[in-house]
Amino acid sequence: MKIPLNLSDIQESRPVPNGRYDLVIASADEEKSKSSGKDQIKISLGIQGYDKAPNVTHFISLPGGDDDSQKSNFKMLMLKRFLHAFRIPFDSDGFDVQDFLGATASCDLTLSEPDDNGNIYNRLQLPRLPSEGNEGTVKSTAVRPPKRG
Repeated sequence: MKIPLNLSDIQESRPVPNGRYDLVIASADEEKSKSSGKDQIKISLGIQGYDKAPNVTHFISLPGGDDDSQKSNFKMLMLKRFLHAFRIPFDSDGFDVQDFLGATASCDLTLSEPDDNGNIYNRLQLPRLPSEGNEGTVKSTAVRPPKRG
């Protein structure tokens, strides 16, 4: 029996070209890394306006007890960049992963190198924190001094 479905327009999803996109967090789950067994957050990011593009998977590694101070500090910096970019609240006591769902940001996406099967994926590029000389996602409200001339 023939099933009447037109499949001629159905294609595999493809990553978007390098560029800045509006992103929304579709899911965020605490889990253990498959390779190291360490704590991480697995995030799925939808690309607004690009329904045929696959969601971008992003991992945030959390500091662990056996991390040296440099590694732990780097993990916390990357986490803070993510929280800041997506305007997710945090304080000295930490943050709540439940606040991730639905948060939005405008960030750059790049393309990965092909994997062993030739697949290419989008990768999230987080902006630096504004205090580090890069405006990040927050515009400075400081008034520039007048030009002298």
